[in-house]
This record gives sequence, C-alpha cells and structure tokens, in this order.
Amino acid sequence: MKTIILYGFEGEFVGGNEYDYNHPELNHIHKCILFLAQDDQEIDFDLAKAECLRYGFSNIKNITGKALVVDVLNTDNYRVFSGFYEEALAEGSSIVYYPST
Repeated sequence: MKTIILYGFEGEFVGGNEYDYNHPELNHIHKCILFLAQDDQEIDFDLAKAECLRYGFSNIKNITGKALVVDVLNTDNYRVFSGFYEEALAEGSSIVYYPST
C-alpha cells in the first residue's frame, strides 16, 4: 500500500518541467508542498528533490518531510488538499505552490 509523504520546501521555478500543470512564473521563488506516493514512510529528500525538478523547481531550500495522516483530510482546514492526495495516489505525485512567497 502506498503512503503519501508531504515534503514542504521553498524553491525557484526554473521551467523545464516534465509535467503539464498550471505552473508559476519563471524565476520566482515559491513555498510548496509536494505530495509524493512512496512504498514506505521513509523520508527520502533525494527522491523528493528529483520529483521537484520534474515539476520545474530548482534551488530547493528548507525541505521537510512527514507522512500524511489521511484522517486530517476530513477536517475543515485540510479538506481542500484531498484532491492533491488523490492525484498523488493515482499519478505518483502532486504539487501545491503558493505564488511568490
């Protein structure tokens, strides 16, 4: 069974992304959350950074990681993230970025 690990980070969107998504402006720094499907709950910053690069982010700083507790998605504050969780389960990953933070 897959586990979704949340990786928070700050990074610069440099383009060259492999995924087609509504990405931010080039050369701006953003705070992001990467939802990454993994086979275990082991925090793997190298794997996360490689996935961030696929989304077009480089110069990754302040990266943190923790397993998602799925029940939190049933609360009012976190329900908005359930789509990202589902996408990560189906596609392997998903990303949330906060524009120009």
